[in-house]
Amino acid sequence: MPTYGGDEVNALVLDIGSAYTRAGFAGEDLPKAYFPSHIGYVETDVEVTETADDPSKGAGASPAASDGDVAMGDRAATRKERQYFCDTEGGAWRAGMEIGGPMEDGVVKDWDIYEKIWEYAFKTRLRVRAEEHPVIVSEAAWNTSEQRAKLVELAFEKFQCPAFFVCKTPVLAAFGTGRHTGLVVDVGGESASACAVYEGYCLTKTIRRQALGGEQLTAHILSQLRAEFNYEPTPLFDIKSKTPTDIQRLPAVARRNRAGVTDSYLSAMRHRLTLEFKESACEILERPFAKSYAESKPHKPFEFPDGFNASFSAMRYALPEALFNPKDYYSGPGAGSLVGVHELALRSVVASDIDLRPHLLNSVVLAGGSSLFPGFADRMSLALQEAIPGSRLKLYCPTSAIERKVTAWLGGSILGSLGTFHQLWISRAEYDEHGASIVDKRCL
Repeated sequence: MPTYGGDEVNALVLDIGSAYTRAGFAGEDLPKAYFPSHIGYVETDVEVTETADDPSKGAGASPAASDGDVAMGDRAATRKERQYFCDTEGGAWRAGMEIGGPMEDGVVKDWDIYEKIWEYAFKTRLRVRAEEHPVIVSEAAWNTSEQRAKLVELAFEKFQCPAFFVCKTPVLAAFGTGRHTGLVVDVGGESASACAVYEGYCLTKTIRRQALGGEQLTAHILSQLRAEFNYEPTPLFDIKSKTPTDIQRLPAVARRNRAGVTDSYLSAMRHRLTLEFKESACEILERPFAKSYAESKPHKPFEFPDGFNASFSAMRYALPEALFNPKDYYSGPGAGSLVGVHELALRSVVASDIDLRPHLLNSVVLAGGSSLFPGFADRMSLALQEAIPGSRLKLYCPTSAIERKVTAWLGGSILGSLGTFHQLWISRAEYDEHGASIVDKRCL
């Protein structure tokens, strides 16, 4: 069997999340590419020729049709064809362009978009031929066998990879912080999850997850801006000109009023604007939110691209409080059934064996872009200490914001560069012999 590990070959590491995709080479400190997972696409009608006897044969079923003429008995039909625009191209306005992502609840829902992200990452960003490099891909801890089989088929059938491996995100996040055993709390774009990792393996019975992540928090912020200031951010593509306004006054902006703007594109562009506000102005208090205490904290001014500006005080602490107290500070769908991320972590710990719990609490790994709020780690530590007094609690997370966003990718980079890892690769020969089912035997 060929060897893929160490210095013999440069493996590719691909971590496709619900919000962002990270791609690069194993053994490096940071990914070469970091771009949004939501991409643009325009659907157009393409004419095809179907035979009257067998519509599935399509164009070219008869000699006349192959010459460009429609033979007697044939009929013309149309089908939808997509043109995709990845990364920054997806943000440029185009008439009729939709914005879509490949993931839902951590698993792939749109395989066409997922495949395009692979293609864009390899050809455009990394500038490599996938058939010359083994590939490591991350997956959710709750991914199904059917989804994993499709991943293997995509790697070997479509991209002709010489070797392939798929690894669960909590395991990679633990490796990314130098741990092989611990409790991984991942607050991502569309969901928050907690899972125990023991000696490099996910403990399935400890997986706890819920649909409250960065995307839901951004939608919540937009609704609060409407309720508090009667303000809806104007996307950049729609701003023709603007004039300065006083603080907390609605913006004086001239719009372009472009035709053909889709709802998904408009929503995506508003979310991108709100993301900047969320990352720049919002913080989490080190203790449970109290308005009087939050108002005593320094105010933070922020101006949106359309000219609306305000000085935010308690509001900038109340908005991300939804991560720890969703029942009181989150107004989105299903708020009544959600719990704080600290409670999610506790439930995962309780679901593990009693002898393992001290080891998990001593190695709590924080991952995901939505864990980057200032004060998040301190608040998580305090909440867990209060829930389990006397326990030896220790949190692990990269100190820099960049590394926190790519923790799982870092774990894949470390894993793929190990000389001993070549024993775990699924080779092309093994795939040809055993089929896609080998992924459940090799990638645990």
